[in-house]
Amino acid sequence: MNEKTNSKTSTVLQKAEGKPPEKDQPTFPTWGILVGLVIAFIILKSFVYIKDDKRHGK
Repeated sequence: MNEKTNSKTSTVLQKAEGKPPEKDQPTFPTWGILVGLVIAFIILKSFVYIKDDKRHGK
């Protein structure tokens, strides 16, 4: 190999092993978060939707 190649050291950081959440940090299952988001969407939609008899069905 050629000794005069322009090779640089990698600046990519190695991915560290994941740590479990700390004791005081809340954890929720994925299905619980999804159910909560659906409920929040339904509540928000009920506030945004305004009934108008003139435009109903158009």
